[in-house]
Amino acid sequence: MLIGVLSDSHDNIWAIKKAAEEFKKREIRLVLHAGDWVAPFSARALREALGEGVRVVGVWGNNEGERLYFMEVARKYGVEIVGEAAELETGGRRIALYHGASSVLLKALVESGLYDVVIYGHTHQAAIERRGKTLVVNPGEVCGCLTGRSTVAVVDLAKLEAELLFLT
Repeated sequence: MLIGVLSDSHDNIWAIKKAAEEFKKREIRLVLHAGDWVAPFSARALREALGEGVRVVGVWGNNEGERLYFMEVARKYGVEIVGEAAELETGGRRIALYHGASSVLLKALVESGLYDVVIYGHTHQAAIERRGKTLVVNPGEVCGCLTGRSTVAVVDLAKLEAELLFLT
């Protein structure tokens, strides 16, 4: 099973749509967003670009200001915002999703041994590494605003491997 992973979209609608196109090419049915959507229209843009039949689960980053209205918009468009962090079980794997604003909490998630995959964002720096039995994935920034590179990741849960995709 393949899952799409993005973070730090920061309202870049073009990049959100490009990410969705890449995920659709790979027939991905689960997309995880590791926070810093920023405005509610980013959730709507992702849902509309992915179309129906794709589950979208996201967490808050440190830049979402209108959380109540964001939740209203997200629910309306079928985007699941689960709070500051999420635990999911899919494809026989346990996944933790967290924005990564606290390096202490991120380290605890990775080193706990509870998860096959830990996904985070916040740093805008793409990274894929294995720490013990845990695959740790930061898809970088889909917005491309700090590094000049718009990136997302695809995680293969069967192989427990990840691939970075460059959108620009």
